Amino acid sequence: MNANEQGIILIVDDMPNNLGVLLDCLNESGFEVLVAKDGESAIEQAKYALPDLILLDVLMPGIDGFETCSRLKSNQTTKDIPVIFMTALSDAEDKVKGFSVGGVDYVTKPIQQAEVLARVTTHLSIRNLQQQLQQQNDRLQQEIVERIKVEKEIKQLNENLKRRTIELVAVNKELEAFSYSVSHDLRAYVRRLMGFSQVLRNQYENKLDPLGKNYLQQVQAASGQMNQLIDGLLHLSYVTRSEISFETVNLSNMARQIAAALRQSNPERAVDFVIEDGIIVRGDRRLLKIMLDNLLGNAWKYTGKNLVSRIEFGVANSNKQLHNTDNGLYFIRDNGVGFDMVDAEKLFGTFVRLHSDKEYEGTGIGLATVQRIIQRHGGQIWAEAAVNQGATFYFTL
Repeated sequence: MNANEQGIILIVDDMPNNLGVLLDCLNESGFEVLVAKDGESAIEQAKYALPDLILLDVLMPGIDGFETCSRLKSNQTTKDIPVIFMTALSDAEDKVKGFSVGGVDYVTKPIQQAEVLARVTTHLSIRNLQQQLQQQNDRLQQEIVERIKVEKEIKQLNENLKRRTIELVAVNKELEAFSYSVSHDLRAYVRRLMGFSQVLRNQYENKLDPLGKNYLQQVQAASGQMNQLIDGLLHLSYVTRSEISFETVNLSNMARQIAAALRQSNPERAVDFVIEDGIIVRGDRRLLKIMLDNLLGNAWKYTGKNLVSRIEFGVANSNKQLHNTDNGLYFIRDNGVGFDMVDAEKLFGTFVRLHSDKEYEGTGIGLATVQRIIQRHGGQIWAEAAVNQGATFYFTL
């Protein structure tokens, strides 16, 4: 056993015989032993060596053991070092005095090695346990301090969040009111514009030269596009602020109804709709209808140049790519013009269009509306596509 393995013991005694007995006993047991022959030198050694335990004689030249112990205990550096008194005195009064000045135990001379070793070992074990307990208390105290700090920060964040939420609610209400008001007022002006341009066409078209007729046609076309844009804004405002009423919805039946209406709008087109049976979800029927209208309408529009079009609606593998979900993963796939995946991130932005008006009509609001609806149902939507190889929209609810 190494010298430092058991601990450091400071022996304070002016009697060589006692020192010899204690040195032999403690060294053989693996302790590192320091020696002081009076109280003053013991106090100095203890401050610098910081022994694990002190064996202190009571009767010494200069200050006695009681005074030495008292001064050790009054010093911040040495106050926690256990002190065992050694003395030939056996009066109860002396023992009480030794405990009163901070001693932890008492050994009566003549020294018995086995007794000393047992008491030293016991009090070192007690001290180690006390140190471990203190360390645990310190860690616990630190954790408590950190937790209080975190709780204060969380409380402050919650207060900030509440304040910010109130501000955002107020701002959103203002924006919704503004959007509705502007859209409503704009619609009134556009209707007047459309009405007067139609009157102009009906009553004065014969008086217009070809250039004038062309201008009138452009005015009517622009008015119609503006009217569609206003409808889109109102739709977007509606799906953002309307209350959701959850119920069981059969998306398969809903998709078939939308497909039938699309076919009726252009019966000359050859479009193969493949709609999976039994797609049942929980959600707001009105909003889900708007969502499917937009997605299936997009697929119909962007397959318009195909000789034979194919549009599918079904349930996909729930572990598709990185969009893992425990809920159903649904898809709408077409074999239309597709798009470059470089543009995928901006696909659901408001007023974003990946194709020109000359190629395909649209306002750029449809997919933004779809995303709002799906987000309000706690889901997500993304797309995969390639140019001239069709597109697939995946969504969860």
